Amino acid sequence: MTTLSLQARAAGIRPPLAETPIDEAGVVRATLGANPHAFDDIVRLHSRRIHNFLYQMTRHLQDAEDLTQQTFIKAFHNLHRFDCSRPLINWLLTIARRTALNHFRSARKWESVPDDLACTDPSPARSAEDHDQAENLWARARRVLSRREFEILWLRFAEELSTEDTARIAGLTQTHVKVLVYRARQQLVKADPSP
Repeated sequence: MTTLSLQARAAGIRPPLAETPIDEAGVVRATLGANPHAFDDIVRLHSRRIHNFLYQMTRHLQDAEDLTQQTFIKAFHNLHRFDCSRPLINWLLTIARRTALNHFRSARKWESVPDDLACTDPSPARSAEDHDQAENLWARARRVLSRREFEILWLRFAEELSTEDTARIAGLTQTHVKVLVYRARQQLVKADPSP
């Protein structure tokens, strides 16, 4: 596990998974069949993670909530396009990313964020020092990196997605993702205030 993903976990950035795993393909089939309420299981399982991702992109709670709702509405209406052989979370993150990008295009906004904003809900198990380090890392990343570099770094390390999955979600090649991660890390090292 990388330092970034350890710090992200220490900061409680990744929400806990559901207590009992669900058969996502079965839920998708049930939703497409005669039980549209089965989709509620998907929303319950993935809504915090999608919301957290969108909050990291927008840094505005109300926008993240609205975009999360839009993401799940789009997913519900396009569920017939989902490939059950692939992870559902990757498909949902792709929809969330595109929904957020459309939001930015229409609103024409990408605001800088104060460094002292908390990234996620606090976890009672984490130490204050780990929390501060991870929070400072992501705040510095948001300040130093371009929106695309931050997004790729977030998907790769906070969401702990593979390079292949990150590339698929972002609509890039795996090589491009690796280059963006490398450049982002270099910029973060240069911007590091510690000796």
